[in-house]
Amino acid sequence: KQVVKPVVSVYPAASGAHLEGKSSLLCLASAMFPPLVQISWKRRKENGPLEDLPPAEGEQLELRESGRTAAIRVIDRDAPHTYKYRCYVQHEGGTVEAQTEQEVPARASCPPEREPADLKALQQADC
Repeated sequence: KQVVKPVVSVYPAASGAHLEGKSSLLCLASAMFPPLVQISWKRRKENGPLEDLPPAEGEQLELRESGRTAAIRVIDRDAPHTYKYRCYVQHEGGTVEAQTEQEVPARASCPPEREPADLKALQQADC
């Protein structure tokens, strides 16, 4: 069989983690041969250069099944900047990058400018 490069997609992953100031991103590599891939991430500030994620930035869970590999990256939103994340898949046929970037807004922009009447509303706000 000949080498087939993966199709790469990136999505925001829904989870309760955002309540703790975290976001999850999902990168999916599929339809490749051979099925072995390695998934990595880069990020950039608004209009800035792409940079590697610092080792301490988030945790990654990888799920492998026949013909597909998915990586869920948990990202801490305590960063003072809004970042755009892009996933890269290393494969025998070369590195393939996702065609889109996912934005993770800075946590500082989360609370409304005006103070809510009760603190409970702020704590339950889905930022």
